[in-house]
Amino acid sequence: MRLVALVTGASRGIGRATAIGLAADFAVIALVARDPIKLEEAAAEAGAAGAETLLVAEDLRKAEAARHIVEKVMSSFGCVDALVNVAGAVPTADLFDLTDADWDGGMA
Repeated sequence: MRLVALVTGASRGIGRATAIGLAADFAVIALVARDPIKLEEAAAEAGAAGAETLLVAEDLRKAEAARHIVEKVMSSFGCVDALVNVAGAVPTADLFDLTDADWDGGMA
């Protein structure tokens, strides 16, 4: 049985580490993030850990992105066995310096 994991925010930080970690247990890792270059780097590491990878460069702040991502994974592999949503774009700053707009933009 080929297990498929879909990981958003997979180009850096916790999302990247999660995608690479899951590569040992899942046959396929669909990596989703906005930065295609960092996404390719993460995919290379996940591939080296044993998983087939699918790169999906999408910006989840756009309403239609989630549908595009799911359509691409489903058309490629027919299922999603695990979903790890780590995507977020809150700016790196002192928590007390963030505006409501900064926070809302990262959580959209």
